[in-house]
Amino acid sequence: MNINKKDNGLFITATGTEIGKTVVSAGIAATLKNVGINVGVMKPISSGDTSDAEYLKHAAQVDDPLNLINPISLRYPLAPSVSARIEGIPIDIASIETMYGTLSKKYDFMIVEGVGGIAVPINDDFLVSHLIHRLNLPTLIIALSGLGTINHTKLTVEFARQNNIKIIGIVLNQINADTTGLAEQTNPEEIERLTNVPIVGNVPYDKKLESQYPDPQFMVEYFRQHIQWNKLHLF
Repeated sequence: MNINKKDNGLFITATGTEIGKTVVSAGIAATLKNVGINVGVMKPISSGDTSDAEYLKHAAQVDDPLNLINPISLRYPLAPSVSARIEGIPIDIASIETMYGTLSKKYDFMIVEGVGGIAVPINDDFLVSHLIHRLNLPTLIIALSGLGTINHTKLTVEFARQNNIKIIGIVLNQINADTTGLAEQTNPEEIERLTNVPIVGNVPYDKKLESQYPDPQFMVEYFRQHIQWNKLHLF
């Protein structure tokens, strides 16, 4: 199968932190790899540790050095601007662009995972939204599936639109094993109505995805089932 060449990648952001960006990013990458697409992954900035980048690398089954996939690794699990300030190190946006350029020449399609939510500060007044513009990628928004997500998702969509960011869809993600209730059942339709953005996935919790190195084939089967690929138009 051939990738849709109108875009050469996808930037995955979220309504906040600990929403499940890494799992969804990895699941999409593993699935694209499985259908024969030459896909690369990147986590430009990490805060706390490099586990997200390692997870992406494993799922996509790529051999790139970790410091190319994750060029900026900050010590503290805080907003990048804050962690960098505490550590006394600058965040070089140009170096991120250079390394993204290196990877995008090697791969036909790139999955780039952001840090935190779309308005998180990276460097002074430079936000995640500005990085999306620099890389010139369409965006997929990951949101929680449960109660409270309508407000967070609507705000994220409106912020993206105000900043002229192309949104290709929203994935609702369940991050724990709580029983799905009325909010989870009704949120997809209400979010689509309020935002006019398609819900392209509704991913339930599975403990197997919490492993640092989940089975890529399991990820493929799982995300084949829970992502509406016909709406994403990636293959």
